[in-house]
Amino acid sequence: MAEPPKRVAVIGAGVAGLSALKNLLNSKKDYVPTCFERGSDVGGLWLYDKNTHIDDNGMPVFTSIYRDLITNIPKHLMAFPDFPHKPGPSFLSRPEVCDYLQRYADLYDLRKYIKMNTFVQDVRPNSKDCHTKWTLSYVDVRNKDDVLTEVFDAVIVCNGHHEKMNSPEIEGIEEFQGEVFHSHHYRTPENFKGKNVVVLGASFSGQDIAVGMSAYAKQVFLSHLKDTLQTSLPANVVQKTGIKRMKKSRVVFLDDTEAEVDVLVFCTGFLTNFPFLSEDIVQVNSERVTPVYKHIVHIKFNTLLFVGIPRLLSYFPQNFEIAKVVVAILDGTVALPPEDQMIEDAENDFADRKREGLDDTKAHFMGDGDRQWRFNKDIAKMAGLDPLPTAFQRLWDYVTIQRDTKFLTFRKQNFEITDTETFVEIN
Repeated sequence: MAEPPKRVAVIGAGVAGLSALKNLLNSKKDYVPTCFERGSDVGGLWLYDKNTHIDDNGMPVFTSIYRDLITNIPKHLMAFPDFPHKPGPSFLSRPEVCDYLQRYADLYDLRKYIKMNTFVQDVRPNSKDCHTKWTLSYVDVRNKDDVLTEVFDAVIVCNGHHEKMNSPEIEGIEEFQGEVFHSHHYRTPENFKGKNVVVLGASFSGQDIAVGMSAYAKQVFLSHLKDTLQTSLPANVVQKTGIKRMKKSRVVFLDDTEAEVDVLVFCTGFLTNFPFLSEDIVQVNSERVTPVYKHIVHIKFNTLLFVGIPRLLSYFPQNFEIAKVVVAILDGTVALPPEDQMIEDAENDFADRKREGLDDTKAHFMGDGDRQWRFNKDIAKMAGLDPLPTAFQRLWDYVTIQRDTKFLTFRKQNFEITDTETFVEIN
């Protein structure tokens, strides 16, 4: 007798969710996927919203994308393997990325599996069995009073991690009479014309927002704890140490220098968050998600899987590969180890990271050295897949250096991947 089709819930229709949908449909097994997307269209993070706090449906804005954003890695590292980008520059504008995702959904007819404008409230296991089914509760954001529930054989979580803001406590911030906001709420630079702005944090968003604001602001202080950035910045962007405290209209830096400022912007990142999963199912402590094996599958409930927990990696191709592994686990072609062995593997991975100098918050960080590529080889071996091309790693490493040393100009470069090992820079 043929096995009945399995119903699979996919939470989120961004890069991770589309990867999950496509790989479910690629499987030889019979899956009936339903994707729940809070936004009005495909795109996830890349679906721009001019609103900064509350959207048109009275829901908190979930996207952090600002109007003028251009990607910080080339399109070759932001593509699904079965759908190349259009010809043109290597670095893409925000609308081009969103258009790419929507065209991908249209090409493979994925929209018919997606419930748009849908907010998932709760996901609960139906039993304590490792292959439990799940009850998912959700609402249409345009009719929040009507709570609906459905039962699924498995759930794939693809909700990203760019919504819950990490806003550090700063002494005296309640005294500061200027504007304070997180980069999550930043959209356009024109509002800061003639103002003195302090941007806290100098990862990509901090540098990019500081540079964007500099075209209008009087002065931008880029405050951070890193070594001095080895790149040119606009003349009115000054690097400073971290912030010691705020005063009524001034900032005091850690070196005890002070400056008059009108605006404080937190570019201090985001916190991992699964608001629809209770703490008895998933725990997040200092950014470490437990109990999860290989950053992908729940150790106790193997029908709860994740695409997108790892941070700072080439996330289009990497998420697509993770989604392949997720589906291979559901298919049964990947035989998971016993629970105690999965727990030991997760603990060893965490301990290795700490020995290598990463702090507790970097349990899923993939952005140093060749870590993301080692991870890819590990999961590829587990599922019997080919790892990503070596050319991807070489291009990533090259662009990382360019970004660190030529921040103002690196996105003018163009590239071509010539084979699985090689890329070239083109005019």
